[in-house]
Amino acid sequence: MALATTAMLPGCGAGDVERFDGESSEELMSLDESIELGTLEQGVMDCSNPDGANAAMAAFAVAIAKELGRWQTTKDFVIAKTNGISPNTTGTVEVLKLSSGSDLSGAKGSSRCAGGVCTNVQALLDMQYDQAKGKVFFQGTGSKKVELVPLALRSRMVAKWREQEACDKNAKDNDPNGACPKEEHALKFVSAAKGSCDTDFTFNVKQKDGKTALKYPAQLKHKLKFADPYNPYINFTPLANGDFKIDPTYGLNPDGTTTTGTCTAACTKVSATSVAGACCSCGGVNKVFTKATFNANTFLCQ
Repeated sequence: MALATTAMLPGCGAGDVERFDGESSEELMSLDESIELGTLEQGVMDCSNPDGANAAMAAFAVAIAKELGRWQTTKDFVIAKTNGISPNTTGTVEVLKLSSGSDLSGAKGSSRCAGGVCTNVQALLDMQYDQAKGKVFFQGTGSKKVELVPLALRSRMVAKWREQEACDKNAKDNDPNGACPKEEHALKFVSAAKGSCDTDFTFNVKQKDGKTALKYPAQLKHKLKFADPYNPYINFTPLANGDFKIDPTYGLNPDGTTTTGTCTAACTKVSATSVAGACCSCGGVNKVFTKATFNANTFLCQ
């Protein structure tokens, strides 16, 4: 289960930055569609992450599974309008936010987390805003690092939530044509290990009681439309005994491993425990983590 963190350390270099900014929402969605098509045509794991949204959205799927224990995003999240710069504002820019309270299926959104605080989920939601622009980076290939573009992330989160909503409204169990299931489920974290793109997170799925096997396990993948099933970092892979795995970027999801005596190979790390001042490596350069100004549980390798 332990991650071989030292093996993930990038080679030394100047720390080149892969940038993808200044694009309109329409251009970003066009790119999104071309990535989907390219991934389907290639039929191979390419780990495309031009604007950081692929890695962030896979981490979002993991955080939801770990903290909310299910993928019911049209119940647990809502679209809100802000100024796009920071949360708790008003404006015309659409973003995704946690819901709260309960419905017929029980607690929803932040009400599913201890004390109403979903640490990992909220850290990723806060990356949608321009307050994170130019601050959040993910490790790329070798000495390269990828800058997360908040506009790209929030545009994709909102668009994919709407796709999930359309699917959920037409849910039908045991539908061979790919409908979302009506059957509710419960997710439980199993382990984390080195993956194809970065870090595989394995979960087990059962019915809502947490004990009984799903009647329609093949339909679970359709509950991932919110994270984009064509996203190469999702790489949803069914395993034995109700287990499956997905593959986000290391550092964005707490995984229970430690890196004592080594530099953590992550440009950005989400942690409920402070890692400020700890050694980190980003783009082939060793630095230390500092707490982000926009989220108390996000640390940047600077």
